[in-house]
Amino acid sequence: MRATIFTALAIILALVWCGGLEAADLNMKDGLWEITTKTEMKGMPGNIPPTKMKQCMTKKDSVPQQQQPDKTKNPNCKMVDNKVSGNTVTWTMLCTEKDGTMESKGQMTYKGDAFDGTTVMTMKDKAGKTQQITSKTAGKRLGPCDKK
Repeated sequence: MRATIFTALAIILALVWCGGLEAADLNMKDGLWEITTKTEMKGMPGNIPPTKMKQCMTKKDSVPQQQQPDKTKNPNCKMVDNKVSGNTVTWTMLCTEKDGTMESKGQMTYKGDAFDGTTVMTMKDKAGKTQQITSKTAGKRLGPCDKK
């Protein structure tokens, strides 16, 4: 189950930045972004250190979309809802695996040169045991992307 948790978390974080429905109206500037994610898992001893990454992003990257099954994505996950309202994006994704299900609900609000949001993943195994993971994400624009 622990491997499934971290795989699911990686999928969710990747989905946050993977293609855009009505993204043109969001107050989000294209460029190089530093993204910090703090993850908390109920019942897990100790703290999970925050992760930081830098990524070039455009408005089209700001709204999660239905992933297409390929070698790097999980075909067992489906985006069941995503909406853009003003500068806030919300989504719900459901994954069904042989050992249980995982539901992820997220919200991200864009503010030009910054964004923040929360994703709550609830995993339920076949025996009915649940585990919840909350990830708080914040981004700040560092400037333009390097030209290659």
